[in-house]
Amino acid sequence: MSVAGSSSDRSDALPPRVSVVMPVYNAERLLGECLAAVAASTFRAYEVVVVDDGSTDRSREIAAAHGARVVASGGRLGPGRARNMGVDHARGDIVFFIDSDVVVRPDTLARIVAAFDCDPGLSGLMAVQSPAMRFRNLCSVYKNLWMHYTYVRKAGQDVSLFYTTAAAIRRRAFVAAGGFDSNYVDPNIEDTDFGQKLARLGYRIRILADLEVEHVKGYDLAGLLRVDFLRSRSLARLKLRKSAEGIGKNDTSVPTGYIASVPLAGLAVALLAIGIACGNRTLLWANFFALAAILVLNIPFLRLLREHGGVRTWGPSCGLLIIELLAAGAGSAAGVATYIGGKKY
Repeated sequence: MSVAGSSSDRSDALPPRVSVVMPVYNAERLLGECLAAVAASTFRAYEVVVVDDGSTDRSREIAAAHGARVVASGGRLGPGRARNMGVDHARGDIVFFIDSDVVVRPDTLARIVAAFDCDPGLSGLMAVQSPAMRFRNLCSVYKNLWMHYTYVRKAGQDVSLFYTTAAAIRRRAFVAAGGFDSNYVDPNIEDTDFGQKLARLGYRIRILADLEVEHVKGYDLAGLLRVDFLRSRSLARLKLRKSAEGIGKNDTSVPTGYIASVPLAGLAVALLAIGIACGNRTLLWANFFALAAILVLNIPFLRLLREHGGVRTWGPSCGLLIIELLAAGAGSAAGVATYIGGKKY
């Protein structure tokens, strides 16, 4: 089997302990850098399985040139099913999922193996997104720090999460759990669903706060709001689909304070609009207190924004938070409406 790295700088006689599985769709911009970072790993007993999910660019050629084993999906499957296919072709007893825009560090694989070896009862683990990033525009800083914050805050706990941007799992646990739900076609919350399933089945999953990877992803305002809308829509459908398991339980990466802020943002807008239209100062003051409550509920995240983004980022981010909450609220409403209309995924 072909593996990342040439035979001159690693021992191909070693059976792979880790299978790096990566679903790829038109990823030529960063795929080479991603695979080169894996090839620079200090841990050498690994293989790379790239599942080409119907790419129309040079992704397959780039993956092959970097020594990865390329598996053709046979058509657009979506990342969940593509990952399932990758595991079918994997030989390692540890499967490490990463996305094609993620850059690992030289010691990432070694630290993953060490974590599993030190805790035989551990079934899976996740890295966290580094707070350092290449894109420095407001929306990119905001969203990337949000992704860092929502996972690092749960480090050290057993979690019902599986963030496949960079997540490892024992192969036997993955197979026993049945893999990702094949009903998900678009990249969205298939990993959230899978993490909840792992928790229900009793598998222990942990987040390693000091195991950081770089997720090379930039956002503009439209892209950020679109992601939040679609994710909220899918999370609403997931919650309704699994309502028998606890409709009021927060088993996602989204902080409870943020969830509570979603209806508050809608209320604040309504109070502002009615207050201005009616000239009612009481409603305008109520709007002010609703906005203040949102900021209080999200203090930990806003503090992180100030720490890593500075005052210039923190101020505009408070306004961006309100806008994002409105997009999330709209997505949740759309999820409920479309679920009632028969759209379950």
